[in-house]
Amino acid sequence: MEKKIEEILASFAVKGTPVEAKPYGSGHINDTYRVTTEEPDGTRHLYTLQRINHAVFRKPQQVMDNIERTLAHLGSKAAQYPDVKVLSLVHTREQRNCMRTFSGKWWRLYDFIDGVESYDNVRDPDIAFEAARGFAQFQNMMADLPAPRLYETIPYFHHTPMRYATLEEAAYQDIRNRADEVAEELEFVRQRRHLVAHLLNRYLRGQIPERITHNDTKINNALFDPTTKRCVAVVDLDTVMPGLALYDFGDLCRTTCSTADESEPDPDNVHFDISMFEAVTAGYLDTARFLVPAEIQELAFSAWLLPFMVGIRFLTDYLQGDTYFKTHYPKQNVDRCHTQFRLVQCMEDAREEMQAVVQRCARAVGR
Repeated sequence: MEKKIEEILASFAVKGTPVEAKPYGSGHINDTYRVTTEEPDGTRHLYTLQRINHAVFRKPQQVMDNIERTLAHLGSKAAQYPDVKVLSLVHTREQRNCMRTFSGKWWRLYDFIDGVESYDNVRDPDIAFEAARGFAQFQNMMADLPAPRLYETIPYFHHTPMRYATLEEAAYQDIRNRADEVAEELEFVRQRRHLVAHLLNRYLRGQIPERITHNDTKINNALFDPTTKRCVAVVDLDTVMPGLALYDFGDLCRTTCSTADESEPDPDNVHFDISMFEAVTAGYLDTARFLVPAEIQELAFSAWLLPFMVGIRFLTDYLQGDTYFKTHYPKQNVDRCHTQFRLVQCMEDAREEMQAVVQRCARAVGR
């Protein structure tokens, strides 16, 4: 085990002595390890250790305070939702919810949720249905979180007009001389810029309400019982904050309805799977009974908007020098951008069919 990991773990109230720490997961932002400790009698315990990327989350303590409040609220409802597993924070020996090293790095520790499985990609409509139901359940459970309002840990995180403005600024500054390489991608965005404020305009008019949302509903943030295939937990709570429920729905569609991996180098391999969209829509509407009519009306649009916005983010990061998302080869963010924009095009071709799916699923649950 790396000495730095041992030193970090010494700050937390773990059971036993650390014996192993292995990199874990496929996240783009934080560094994650699965840690094993062992007691003198041989009993072993598993933990999830994460370094919070403070270049992304500029106020790590606010992130952790949001998470602690969220987990406490979810835990208070355990009796009402016996099938739901809730993450447990392991506090430091000084009873703090995270620690900061002398070099300025922030770390947190969770009990590891064992006996579950996750998917980076999924082609099974039943799993997509369950993931949607699980994220809707999370929103249900958080709906009555007492005041005060949660911190906005990344201001303007899903503010699409701001994302577009940031892209244009990055293209204008062109600090890495990359704008000419992606002129076609920039034009793709500019042709659709009139749509970026649509949901926010409806929110500002009071038609769509603010909710407590997860804001990162990738399929691999849902954990499943390997036997029943039920979604039993959602994880990666860094971005839990006030937002629109539609963003959660749209991001889940983005990662379940594409036939290709996010970094697929050939956009021709990217297709939109309408059967998966129907499964996500049915699962979400089955549980998200809190939705108002305006939110249901915009489900298909939000499924289009999120890959468009995430494609903008990948393109912006490439122009700025690949400083936000982890990359493993030089133009990975361009490949990621291409997969998102190809999915956008496929959804544009299927717009009427998507709207018909929403209407059919809504009728099935009496909405």
